[in-house]
Amino acid sequence: MDSNSDQGKHLAIATAAVVLVFLVLVILVATIGGGLERHEWSEIRIADIDISAEALGIAEASLNVTTYLDNGGDAQSGDIDIVVKAYDAATNLLVTSNQTNVGVIGGKETKSASTSVKIPKAGGYKLQIVVFEDDKGVQRAETMIYGLTSLEPPSVAKIAIREIDFFVEAVEVERERAREYVIINITLYVDNLGRDVSGLSAFIKARDNETRLIADKGWKDLGVLKEGTTSLHYAELRVLNGRDYIVEVQIWQSERVIKESSGMVLLSPFANKTVVLETKEKTVEISPTIKISDFIRPSWGYEEEGYKAPVPMPMPAAPAEPGFEVLPAAFALLIASVLLLKIKKRRKGV
Repeated sequence: MDSNSDQGKHLAIATAAVVLVFLVLVILVATIGGGLERHEWSEIRIADIDISAEALGIAEASLNVTTYLDNGGDAQSGDIDIVVKAYDAATNLLVTSNQTNVGVIGGKETKSASTSVKIPKAGGYKLQIVVFEDDKGVQRAETMIYGLTSLEPPSVAKIAIREIDFFVEAVEVERERAREYVIINITLYVDNLGRDVSGLSAFIKARDNETRLIADKGWKDLGVLKEGTTSLHYAELRVLNGRDYIVEVQIWQSERVIKESSGMVLLSPFANKTVVLETKEKTVEISPTIKISDFIRPSWGYEEEGYKAPVPMPMPAAPAEPGFEVLPAAFALLIASVLLLKIKKRRKGV
C-alpha cells in the first residue's frame, strides 16, 4: 500500500511539473511571438524628402535634410535611425555623413526627422538617405544637389551694380613728352536689394585693352546704402589718350569681393591711325576728325557729388585793330602839317 501511494505522489508531482513547464512555454512563446509580430508587420517607407541649404561662409554650406517616414502597417516599428551620406558627384567619393535617431513609429503613423550635413560649396553632390530599423537597412533614397556656389552667407550685402557711366572730365597735355591724358569721371549706380548696409568699398581699375596692363586704379567708400534704394557714386581715373580701356569694378566687404562688373572706354578714335591703301599699296596717316576735348562734359547748372568742372585755359589777348582811337592822332598830324606849310610860305614872302 505504501509503495502504491508513493508512486501516486510521484506521478502527481511529475504531472504538475509537466503542466507548469507547458504553461511557461506557452507564456514565453506568446511573448516572443507578440514581439516578432509587431516588428514583422510594420511597413516603414520614405514618404517624402525636403532639403534646404544655407551658406556658412565663403566656401562651406550646411544642408538640412528632412525625411518623412510612414509606417503603413498596424504594428509598432522597431528603433528607427536615418543616415544621410553626401558623395562627390564627380568622383563618387564619400565627403561626409550624419545620423539621426527617430525612435519607434506606431502603426499607421508618420514621423519626420531632420539631419544636417556640412559640405564644401564647390561642385555637385549625390545625397543618399538610408533608413535602418533595429540596425537593419529597410529603405533607401538618392537625390542630386548642384549650384551651392550661388549661396551667400546672411551677413553678405545683397547689392547689384545696375549701370556704369563714363564722362570726359578734363584733358591734360604733358608738353615735355608730348602726351595727352584724359580724366575720366565714373558714375556707379548701385542697387541695395537687402537691408541697410555700410562698410562697403569699390575698387576701380582701368585696364588697357591691348596690353591688359593696369593704367590707373583707386578706392571709393560707398558709405551707407539704404534698404531698397539705388545710389550714385563717383570716381576719377587718369589714363593716356588714344587707347581703349576696360574699367573693372569690384565691391569689397570684410576683405573679400562680393560683386563685380565692368565697362569699356574707347579712346582710340582720338588718335592718329596708319592705314594701307590696297589699290596703290601706299601707307597713309589719317588724323581724327574729332578731338577728345570735344567730349569734355559741359556745366549743367549744378554740381554733382565728386564732380569738379574743368578750369578753362586762358585765351591770349587779340592784337588791337585800327579804329576810332587813331582819328585824333591823324587829325593832329594834319593840323601840324598845315601850320608848317603856312610858316614856310611866310618866310619866303619876307
